[in-house]
Amino acid sequence: MTHPAAPGRPPAAAASIAAGYDAGIVVRRWLGAWIDFLVLLSFLVVPDYVLGNAKYQATLAVWIGLVVAYFPLMELAFGRSAGKFLTGTRVVNAAGGRPSLGQAVVRTLFRLIEVNPVLAGGIPAGIAVLASKHRQRLGDMVAGTYVLRDRDLRRAAPASAPAVAVEPPPLPGVS
Repeated sequence: MTHPAAPGRPPAAAASIAAGYDAGIVVRRWLGAWIDFLVLLSFLVVPDYVLGNAKYQATLAVWIGLVVAYFPLMELAFGRSAGKFLTGTRVVNAAGGRPSLGQAVVRTLFRLIEVNPVLAGGIPAGIAVLASKHRQRLGDMVAGTYVLRDRDLRRAAPASAPAVAVEPPPLPGVS
């Protein structure tokens, strides 16, 4: 499933593209999740080291806020987190566009259970992805989102309006 749609053909639905993925997508998603865990950990460890513990404790609400907002804001703004960027994947809605804020929040809430490194390290999410027809974890199923490889995005992107040829007005005295 790596070939873009032929010119003039409608784009493939995100669900049909995701359904064509093999188990390799689980590896990409798992690696991306662990990269994101390192990013989130850095939000909590680096400021403590750089600011010193007293200033860090005084600004702890800011760092926790970054951790909480990381996935919803990254997915809303870019359709991907740092982990997805590095693994060449992206979150899309059914039409192939970026997820809405609501979809990103739903995915994040389910992520707390499914992809939590302390609670089985993402195994529940991996099982769900392998068992689902469209390679979705539970958070994706509830939110109506899919994770696609970047190289497949063109096939899922909404079709743009066809160009319309407009003839210039005739020049005076020329027929």
